[in-house]
Amino acid sequence: MPPRLTTDWTKIFFAIEGRLSPRLERMTRSNAFLDAVAVANGMSRLTSRTVRDVGSGVRERLGLPSSRQVQRLQRSVDVLAARLSAGGDAS
Repeated sequence: MPPRLTTDWTKIFFAIEGRLSPRLERMTRSNAFLDAVAVANGMSRLTSRTVRDVGSGVRERLGLPSSRQVQRLQRSVDVLAARLSAGGDAS
């Protein structure tokens, strides 16, 4: 008679985890895996920097403000609004 299959998800999870965990642990501790992670991380950083720099260049060419300039302007407006609401002089 074949073994009875369980429908308890925790038993299924731990049975699979018990078989896969040692293999995955060996794989993730290998030099090849660590090299692949380092390369992927470097490529991700390079890509995000490139996209950010291209976006900044496009904004500059269109004469649009940078996010830093917008944040600085928003802080100035907030300070001015606080002074006005407190009944102080805006200057």
